[in-house]
Amino acid sequence: MDKATIFEVRGMTCGGCAKRIRTAIETDLGEDTTVTVDHKSGRVTVTSPHDVTPEAVRSAVERTGYEFAGTAA
Repeated sequence: MDKATIFEVRGMTCGGCAKRIRTAIETDLGEDTTVTVDHKSGRVTVTSPHDVTPEAVRSAVERTGYEFAGTAA
């Protein structure tokens, strides 16, 4: 069963930002992972059949130049 985890990212200002972050996370976590990014709220929802660690998402986000802010409450 797929599990969704919501993360927060700072510094996103446009749809292009969201696309870069989505692509980086999907590349790192694999084809079976779905990523939805809302640049207005700074929320990134990662849905995957395997556990997604904050460290894995942080690595992908920071590689794009944005600031990973942790797991959303």
